[in-house]
Amino acid sequence: MKFEEVVKSTLPEKLRTPEISIDTEINLSEITPKFYRILSQLAPFGPKNLKPVFMTEGLRDNGYGKKVGADETHLKLNIFEGSNQTTYNAIGFSMGDKIDLIQNGKPFKAAYNIDENHWNGNTSLQLLLKDLQEDM
Repeated sequence: MKFEEVVKSTLPEKLRTPEISIDTEINLSEITPKFYRILSQLAPFGPKNLKPVFMTEGLRDNGYGKKVGADETHLKLNIFEGSNQTTYNAIGFSMGDKIDLIQNGKPFKAAYNIDENHWNGNTSLQLLLKDLQEDM
């Protein structure tokens, strides 16, 4: 692909790295059904009205984080923040390669959307991970 070769050789690395635009930083404890209902009032979401992206630092997995999917390319987590032991379900599609970031109680930060998960007749809130990074 000649086009890709030319772009790669002429475009600076910074411009080739995708960026995630964070709308605001929140604590996990702020994510409640009422908060989700308020967010839902901003719908419909699409190209000119993107779903809000949140970021939270100081996260840890409760030890049950794992790769999922037939080819283990996805990441399924139960995360909590600080001393609050309430866990929140999170899924990161095509993020299985980031499992090392969340193991052994290492703190991390995450960018995510909030959505509802419907499974076996139950509905719960779920974080749709966009990215994970080590939290210093």
